[in-house]
Amino acid sequence: MKHIASFALVFLLPVLASGQTHSNASLNGKYSFQVEIPLRLQWQKTFACPYNSSVKATAGGAISTMGVIYGVATADGNGNVTIVQTFVSVINQTASNNTTSVAWTTACAATLNNGHVVYAAPTTQTVTGTYSVQANGTGSISQSGSVSEVFQVAATDSAGVSHTILFHNPPVNGKAIGAGIGVLQ
Repeated sequence: MKHIASFALVFLLPVLASGQTHSNASLNGKYSFQVEIPLRLQWQKTFACPYNSSVKATAGGAISTMGVIYGVATADGNGNVTIVQTFVSVINQTASNNTTSVAWTTACAATLNNGHVVYAAPTTQTVTGTYSVQANGTGSISQSGSVSEVFQVAATDSAGVSHTILFHNPPVNGKAIGAGIGVLQ
């Protein structure tokens, strides 16, 4: 969940207008956004044979899916941001683990029911942070208790305010995964 939360804080805005000078004012207003990130969800539970507790079997499974974060990021043009974000596709680990079962024979041969994923209800949180935009459009954003993330601004109007944000999460094993878009309201 922690990596998902920081995902919404990563702004990567492509430079579409070359030669334009950017500043903190380039991010100013409310940006509706949705981002998706690939997830690998796993669940399992180990059971002991009721006829010989030293014999155990583990049932479980895994799926690959997309996690979704949507919400509104409000940038004040002065380097402060408030993000109200809702997380979808978060696993309810306990409920998922409890969908598994094992049927035992008296000889402790196991037949596994590997269960299924159970999703938690969507959750919404509000986070605040600061950002800094350099003249070339690159910058960083951070929230209390987390590391800084980087972004780049573009698609600006004549007042220098960005209207479109392409989101990109931090690389995993050197490869960028997950993407999204934000639009000035």
